[in-house]
Amino acid sequence: MSVSPAVTSGHRLMYPAAALYGALMVPLWVAQFSGLLPLGWTAAVHAHEMVGGYALAVVGGFLMTRLSRATLALAALSWLAGRLAMLAGLPPVVALPASFAYPLLLFIVAGVPFLRGARSGHNAVFGPLIAAFILSEALFWAAELGITGGGGAPFGLALVGTLLMTMGGRVIPAATAGALRSQGLTLVQRVQPRLEWIGIAGAAVALLSAASGLYPEVGAVGAILAGVSALARLARWRTAAILRHPEIASLHLGYLCVGAGWVLAGGGTLLDLPGAAAWHLLAVGGLGILANAMMLRTALQREAEAVRFPLPATVAVGMLAGAALLRVAALWWPAMPPLVGAAVLWTLGHLLMAAVLLTRRRRSPRRLSESDRAESDRGRHRNGPSPVS
Repeated sequence: MSVSPAVTSGHRLMYPAAALYGALMVPLWVAQFSGLLPLGWTAAVHAHEMVGGYALAVVGGFLMTRLSRATLALAALSWLAGRLAMLAGLPPVVALPASFAYPLLLFIVAGVPFLRGARSGHNAVFGPLIAAFILSEALFWAAELGITGGGGAPFGLALVGTLLMTMGGRVIPAATAGALRSQGLTLVQRVQPRLEWIGIAGAAVALLSAASGLYPEVGAVGAILAGVSALARLARWRTAAILRHPEIASLHLGYLCVGAGWVLAGGGTLLDLPGAAAWHLLAVGGLGILANAMMLRTALQREAEAVRFPLPATVAVGMLAGAALLRVAALWWPAMPPLVGAAVLWTLGHLLMAAVLLTRRRRSPRRLSESDRAESDRGRHRNGPSPVS
């Protein structure tokens, strides 16, 4: 039995596109920030492209698991059109519909199946989360057009943090349990549904506050609740026992940045600390590390290869961790060296991961065994994609 050549997976296009786009965007922004390259981008545009361009490309590659080549081509082209329209500074009459095209298509392809298939409520949260990226786009454009005073950047970043916290909370314990079984160990605390729902509730409060611009102190409490719940779950996943497995340890490190980022976001509001510290810890540490680790991990699974990180991938994750530390430090050390260092490490890490993704040797579907096919199908919900892999 062979896989139909007309059916493909979004990771083959969207993962390398995300890695290369991430490698491009940060140094360009730093060049503009330092005055070397007058591109005319605002901080809101930079944040928008890291969410709607980089992060949503990773999400699309993860969730669009079985679709026609024509649908994948349409998704990739709509994503690319949105990026070109934004970076070229095209007028809103062109850029606005272009930037909405990919989030709308992603919701139709990946979000609607979650809404239809989440009968038990286990995956019910993912449909609304994917739809919320459309709201994030609307908030960004409302600010750009002067309709509202605030922007969609805090909402978009909080949305990415929510997705990382929720999806990582499903993927990481499942992966950790498998690694521990190979050592004769057991992971007792896996999903931890009470802590999960506490975290989702806290993140929802933070999202509502960010979207409305109201009650920032209440939103801060929600953010702290989300972060504490994530860190409490991570504390039960036996991190010390999987340090020899970089493909799992990197997931734990990324989740640590997510939890710490949420706590810092809430604490920063209440204690009047720089809000950018929390968002960069979430974006550079949480998103950067988790996105790259999950891109390679799911690519290996779907191509029926052993889920082990080659040395370049482990080095890439280390570079991203260093980028996160330097980027947060740059907020208290107002000089260019830490900012430039963070950008260099971020870019090199993404280029290295892109090279790993693009140079892997793929096995032919006709040579896959039944067990291989079962492994490549992991992460797919009965009526749509599943966040558990």
